[in-house]
Amino acid sequence: MKARMTAKAAEHRLAAAGLEATDHRMRVLMAVGGTPYPSSAQEILDAVRAKSDINRVTVYRILDLLVEHEVLNRLGLGDKSSRFCLREDHDDAHPHFHCTRCDRYLCLHCDTLPLDQKALEALSLDVRHVDIRLEGICPACRKNDD
Repeated sequence: MKARMTAKAAEHRLAAAGLEATDHRMRVLMAVGGTPYPSSAQEILDAVRAKSDINRVTVYRILDLLVEHEVLNRLGLGDKSSRFCLREDHDDAHPHFHCTRCDRYLCLHCDTLPLDQKALEALSLDVRHVDIRLEGICPACRKNDD
């Protein structure tokens, strides 16, 4: 499990993106950075509300702003919902794993799922983003089967 994002780290990430480090922005970023998995907007809202008074619209606007400034990745799930995870400088689009049993999503930070750039170029399409999602049973759920 990764360490929780500190206020100092959140302030640094916002400054690096050219954004003012407001209290609400820092709290939203810390909520996303404090989980080992991509979080839904509702999970982020709940985490921020536990420590601060903030409304739903503000959280959604901050999430959109952080995606626009490449601080967060938005994982579109096709059912009109999204999950959010930290975007690393070198990590434009990392793959994700979805457990079909517990419905949890995990970020996969690995170089073992390469994307064939030449094959993409051969399509003659202007590809802006690629989502790779693996599905199956996570280790925790598999352990419960034993």
